[in-house]
Amino acid sequence: MSEQATFEKIALYGAPDRVTDALQDVLLERGLQVVAIVDDPTDIAARPGLAARSGTPFNADSVARSVAGVDAVIVVLNSRSLHIGGFERSYDAIIALLEGLPTARVERLILIGEHSWLDSDDGLPAEKLEHLQHSLHKSPLAWTLVDAPRHGGTEPIAIITLQHYACSVIDQCLQGTSVKQRLHVDPRPQAEEAP
Repeated sequence: MSEQATFEKIALYGAPDRVTDALQDVLLERGLQVVAIVDDPTDIAARPGLAARSGTPFNADSVARSVAGVDAVIVVLNSRSLHIGGFERSYDAIIALLEGLPTARVERLILIGEHSWLDSDDGLPAEKLEHLQHSLHKSPLAWTLVDAPRHGGTEPIAIITLQHYACSVIDQCLQGTSVKQRLHVDPRPQAEEAP
């Protein structure tokens, strides 16, 4: 990916969902065009700068068609609409994205989700785990794995916290930092110092 890459149009998988909504709002506030890729584009309310296309992140051909003409792709793997729930579906989506994006000449990929498979391989299919790690390693894409926002207890994540999280993720995407890395974004606006 060139250091001077400019991003004007971002594809977003996983809408509607609180995290994808926050990401979408930040992108639109910054004057970027957003393409929400969903099963049914009529589910997405019309807004200036927002378009919708049909597609799925689980099929490389669908990915290539859906993201044609965009500059970067953000996927919220654990969104309600995609809800992947488990390594197998994450594997299917990530492999399809790694294969489909180069066909569409898209270089930047942000994957937001539960990436616990990087921490422990307990009970996971070894062949798929190895294939996924190898595919990420050899991929020409400028990918970043971002840990999904978490919160303590049963309290829902506050809107301001989601907005801060979304801003941080978008900054990573636009600046092209943390390429081929896993990233944890603190969803709190300012972490308070301990007394």
